[in-house]
Amino acid sequence: MSYRFKSISMLILVIFSLMVIEVSGQTNEPEVIVNDGRVTGVNVQAGQTYSESWNIKENDWYSINMDCQDCTATLSLEGDLVGSSTSSINGMASSDGIMDLSIESSINEVIDLSIIHHTNDNYQSIRPSPLEVVPTITGEICAKTSDCLDHSRGDLASIPNGEFTNSSFITGVIDSGQSEYFVINVSKGDTLELSLVHSSSDLFVEVYFQNQSEEELLIDNISSPSQLTTNHKLGPNYWNFDDDGRAVVKVESQSTNTVWALQQNLFKIQELELLPANMESKVYGHNFKNVLIDVSSSERLSLNSPYSGVEVSSFQLMSGQWVESGSFTLQQDIISNLYVYPNVSAMRIEMSAQVFLVEISVEDFSDLGQGLEAPSLAPIYLETDNSSWPTLDLEKSIHNGQFTLPIFDHSDVYKIEITGWEDSIHFVKFTVEGDIEDCEVELIEKNQETWENKETKVRTIASGDIQVALELDRGTHFLRISIINSSVYNNTWGENIDSKQYTITSQYELVDEGEEPWFPPDENAEKWGSIARWFMGGLFLIPGIIVLVLYKKNLNFANSLSNKKKRLEWLKSRLDEGIATPKQSRKFLKRALDSISTLEWNSACEIWGEYDIEHRTDGLAMVAWKLDERLSKDSASWPIIIGLNIIQGNWEMAALRLDAPEGEPWNITSVHPRFLSKGEEVFLDSMVEGNIVFITVEIEGSSKCVDVELNGRLDGEPFAARIPTTLWRNSDSEE
Repeated sequence: MSYRFKSISMLILVIFSLMVIEVSGQTNEPEVIVNDGRVTGVNVQAGQTYSESWNIKENDWYSINMDCQDCTATLSLEGDLVGSSTSSINGMASSDGIMDLSIESSINEVIDLSIIHHTNDNYQSIRPSPLEVVPTITGEICAKTSDCLDHSRGDLASIPNGEFTNSSFITGVIDSGQSEYFVINVSKGDTLELSLVHSSSDLFVEVYFQNQSEEELLIDNISSPSQLTTNHKLGPNYWNFDDDGRAVVKVESQSTNTVWALQQNLFKIQELELLPANMESKVYGHNFKNVLIDVSSSERLSLNSPYSGVEVSSFQLMSGQWVESGSFTLQQDIISNLYVYPNVSAMRIEMSAQVFLVEISVEDFSDLGQGLEAPSLAPIYLETDNSSWPTLDLEKSIHNGQFTLPIFDHSDVYKIEITGWEDSIHFVKFTVEGDIEDCEVELIEKNQETWENKETKVRTIASGDIQVALELDRGTHFLRISIINSSVYNNTWGENIDSKQYTITSQYELVDEGEEPWFPPDENAEKWGSIARWFMGGLFLIPGIIVLVLYKKNLNFANSLSNKKKRLEWLKSRLDEGIATPKQSRKFLKRALDSISTLEWNSACEIWGEYDIEHRTDGLAMVAWKLDERLSKDSASWPIIIGLNIIQGNWEMAALRLDAPEGEPWNITSVHPRFLSKGEEVFLDSMVEGNIVFITVEIEGSSKCVDVELNGRLDGEPFAARIPTTLWRNSDSEE
């Protein structure tokens, strides 16, 4: 056999082996499509079979809806055939066992699936009266709207997670053709969102509100005339509640054995939100919301609603009083501007819609970028405080200004400060360019003693710009740029019209003449000045010495603590044995907190003992301990210790948030060391790399647990960290 024949045979054998390996490595399993944690479809090839199994109990209902071109589903219970269909299979299990579902198709296609493995069938068939005590459904509760939806999906509907057994869904079956009711407790201002996501037949949903004495059928409902198309949903629909009470949801069908599923979310009211100044913010809400933002008189707020119209009312804080500044409908994707009145420090914006997202950005329209809107006239008197007139820096060649026409800004006056020797010559020239066809420029030299106009030059546009020059004395002078005939602009205040932009180019020439002023010092001034310098220098050293002594004292106390572990258990035992009073224990605890931040992180943590919850990353460590409640100043408060270690990065505007996963929000009643706190937040401000801080916080509320999170800006970017484990108030609740 020739060498060439052997080589060709070997090559064919290798290719055949690779083909066998490739075929054997292929899977016959169809691709499963998962959306938000729920199986919503399968991508099958011809001849492939999708299989799924689940445990089911006797009398449990199930429902399978499919949407395909040429598929068949077969359902069996413990090997016995239950049903076969090309669209839907619904029914009740005749016994406990394992339910097996298999789906096949003769073609390559994507099969939409909606599967309810078992339902809740414990609802009432008669609507309860307002005073009747009935079981309630907790369902999905959203305390912060922005955490429960994602506007990048193109809508503002809440996002579920998981299969129909998840708390985001409520399932049931109408097996007798009658109405069924379930109840959800609501508070004043809450908004209930419902969407129909699965129905094996026609369905009708409406909502009643009940308090202890009255019942009201609320406007709006959900209606499906037939089986709901697979993976389509009706809604979301929203119901807002003006009082504490309960929502009674009625589910009705004209058909028997109708299996259904509703996606549900209860949004808790957020009446007021504080927005950071000079930043773009996204404000989410349901029904109604107030936002508050610090502003200055040279700023405007730009509002945009990407999804729907929103009713907006604005109020401005002027001299301690809220003044209404306008109401309007914010149209979808049409930007509306709110201009700040003079002498206003804050703005409140009321928003109203079923559900909304409003994007708010703060823009500075000040002249020269100095945070000041140039006045229209020069100061009338020499004694007038002229600090509110923007200053033209003659060392800077180009300055930007504008006529903000929406606020009737038709004239800008700038201050010119000339300094130098008495006999020096100061020559200035200004060139104004931009949208200035109907403008004039006036350069005003002031008599520094009488404040009269010593000399004035007025110029208009020529060859595309306006130029004016003058020789000025030492002192304060003014440049005025104005629209010649401002009456042609007949807009209303705040109307959305374009501003007129212009630039100012300055030239400054200084000729120093005469002699520089110089006065010899007095002998007594030299003598006593030297004595005063030494005396004042000694006084400046005293605070440093005091700080050094206190630091050394705290360091020694911290080092003594580092040799003693589990101080929290020690404090508890002293209280149990009556050796120490709660007041004495609190005093020891405060002194320890002020001292141990000088130690290494691990040594400081060991002093308290084993922490209850922790969160550690490459850049941050957070821990927390529960304290004996006898250490609290108020018997109703719950004291805890929180420790923070900034390992990497620098934090700005840092704040600790103590969130209540259930029940009403926590209220912070006491903090040590004395950080500023409000509601459920403690404001830590700036924290740099290497900072270690321990604080005690006393919180008051009805919740049984707390989540600890840190929010702020990390190296200039918004950032948040949250301890993933919930801290329970007592071990019984935790279990």
